[in-house]
Amino acid sequence: MTGTVNRIFIQEQFLKKPYRVHALLFLLYIAYAFVWASPREILDGMVIILTAPNTLVTDYVYIAGLGATLVNVGIMGLLAIWVLAGTRHRPFGLDMGVLGLVTGFAFFGKNPLNMLPILVGAYIYSRVVRRPFEENVVPALLGNALAPAVSALAHVYSIPTSLGIALGALVGIFIGFTISPLAAWMRRAHEGYNLYNIGFTAGIFALSLMALYRNLGIEFEPRALWSSGNNTAMMIYLAFISIYFTAIGLLANTEKKVTLKDLLLLKTEDFDYFKWYREKSYIAMGILGFACLAFMFVMRAEYTGLAIGAILSIIGFGAFGKSLLHAIPIVAGTLLADFANFLSFGEDMNSHGNLVAILFSTCLTPLSKTFGWKWGVVAGFMHLSLATNIGIFHGGMNLYNNGLAGGLVAMMLLPIIRVFKRKEETA
Repeated sequence: MTGTVNRIFIQEQFLKKPYRVHALLFLLYIAYAFVWASPREILDGMVIILTAPNTLVTDYVYIAGLGATLVNVGIMGLLAIWVLAGTRHRPFGLDMGVLGLVTGFAFFGKNPLNMLPILVGAYIYSRVVRRPFEENVVPALLGNALAPAVSALAHVYSIPTSLGIALGALVGIFIGFTISPLAAWMRRAHEGYNLYNIGFTAGIFALSLMALYRNLGIEFEPRALWSSGNNTAMMIYLAFISIYFTAIGLLANTEKKVTLKDLLLLKTEDFDYFKWYREKSYIAMGILGFACLAFMFVMRAEYTGLAIGAILSIIGFGAFGKSLLHAIPIVAGTLLADFANFLSFGEDMNSHGNLVAILFSTCLTPLSKTFGWKWGVVAGFMHLSLATNIGIFHGGMNLYNNGLAGGLVAMMLLPIIRVFKRKEETA
């Protein structure tokens, strides 16, 4: 009887009000924060988060503490839910990716203040082109990849703080206004084989923005603030999220038989797994979460704020484009590049920057899914090399640095892959 009631409850929440249970999850994030910090510590930490420059790498756990960071993550998740539900946005697989990226990057770089101007700009764009904001809400939320462009100008010594805040807000509005049409155009370059298309778009935008700033004599201090010592708390946090999505998927009744093989391979006509498997796709998200926990254990890696952000994005895109078995060749390629780096320079294979690039490299999973595991390994090798060296060019303005790297990899590899494929077909 209890099982039947649980299934009915899950169906009611997801099919009629699909965002409600996820909002509860974000409230639990906030509650979990008070396990690790006092209200006063959380308040002080939130002030630090809201007033930080936020350029890469600014790990909120390092500068503000774990409690305040978890509150910021919860608030950002609730805001994203409010925007999606408020526009009556029809749920699809990418929504989970959006929530994964918004909450993941709330561990470093994103907060409610630098999110707002970009959303305002996206809303203005919708009004100008006379289209419902619902159609533009996903790129609007993902456009917060450029959130540091809103925050950083307030910290330029040659500009008065009040003027920097105002200029940053105007830059944010301009970003929000332009991100949707730019993203639609930029997608043609990699044809959707980079799941982090907005990261690619934001990266190109950030390169242009930093060129303008440097021409005006504006530079931002390099930041490399990485947290440590929170492995236990973060393992519990990620294990809970993985169990949550797995349980929801198991309890959901989609009236369609879905096997474990389906959820590991996710062989569909497009990347929107939610469209094909509905809530059962959450099981695939949970599987990816457990796989990331296992990977972190094997690598003996530190759970920095950026590593947590990367894992949350992987879990979110488990409903849109990322499947475990197709992600393995990509990760294998990055590990080969990481090993080559170790042989050349003696750098630790689980260094913070390399580890984050390995996790985010899964944005290229569609390449291995479509063209085979060998090309997946090549893509992964190229991704690590680009991701760990390209950030200097955009000055930390683009939080989705790996989205930029992934887009460049896909853009360069696709013509080469097709040459070899044509050769195989004519042989």
